Amino acid sequence: MDQDAKDRAPYRRKPQQSRGQETYAAILDAAGRLFAERGYEEASTHLIAKQAGISVGALYRYFAGKEEICLALYEQDVSELRARLLAQLDITNLLGQDLRQIVRHTLALAFQVYAERSALRRVLSEQSRKIPELSELRRKLEAELHLAVHRMLSSVSAVSLPDLEASAYLVSLFIERLMDECALYHTAPEGLSEDRLVDAATDLLMRYTLGYLP
Repeated sequence: MDQDAKDRAPYRRKPQQSRGQETYAAILDAAGRLFAERGYEEASTHLIAKQAGISVGALYRYFAGKEEICLALYEQDVSELRARLLAQLDITNLLGQDLRQIVRHTLALAFQVYAERSALRRVLSEQSRKIPELSELRRKLEAELHLAVHRMLSSVSAVSLPDLEASAYLVSLFIERLMDECALYHTAPEGLSEDRLVDAATDLLMRYTLGYLP
């Protein structure tokens, strides 16, 4: 089977035995480092196997190809983002709390999470626009963020937006773009610190959702 065919092969199950799980994790760890250092195209399965300390044949017992490894890494990343960020927007955790503090804390946490392993996250973000399975996971995460923002806005009595659905979409889109541009690609002008960006973004969202700055 050629490399392209292997990369298109069906997704394989995560191993259940502890030794297999260790090898599986070592492959993902090696791939994550190589993707971050060399980029997706340059990180071949041979290099990943060598970095993981196993044979290429052993790698293919766990993953059908590089695309599948990337998918597993992206699944891990989505799971972390869901656990660390979306949980912050759960309305059960928001009742009685100050909206401004919630927004600022969430934005600051998002910056922190996206900045961690930013080189790898850039690669995963780029591949999520090219690999269909990753694109589907990205769309699901975006939909979850939109729903979480919608629920948060609808739970705050001070928020009075004529079109809550569209507004929630724009707020979630703003957050996604802010993280991509500032936390992953660092495109903000020199001198604009993370704290300044978080404060300004918080003010912008407060003015938009409340119509005034509390």
